[in-house]
Amino acid sequence: MDIGKDWKIESDSLNVILYRKKTRKRKDTGEAYIHWEEVGYFASVENALLALVSQGVRDTELKDLKTVVAEIKKLEAMVKMALSVSTSPLQPSKGLGGSNP
Repeated sequence: MDIGKDWKIESDSLNVILYRKKTRKRKDTGEAYIHWEEVGYFASVENALLALVSQGVRDTELKDLKTVVAEIKKLEAMVKMALSVSTSPLQPSKGLGGSNP
């Protein structure tokens, strides 16, 4: 599941994995390429999304409250967009942290 341009979540049989896109340069040619760096392994999608938000807040270096709040809102919008794109119309979305009906 892609989340914005720079994040994605994948899973294997044991974990949910959060990745962040990085641009790197080849040592021999200097050519730039995209690399998906593993940020962490989680037991649930919810935990991976919470980690994404926490990382986004840390990336602001806590410069000021306005910057932190803006980053949280941006990340929240990205997550909502990713969830709306990946949710099947046959399965209602349960949302983050919400109770199951």
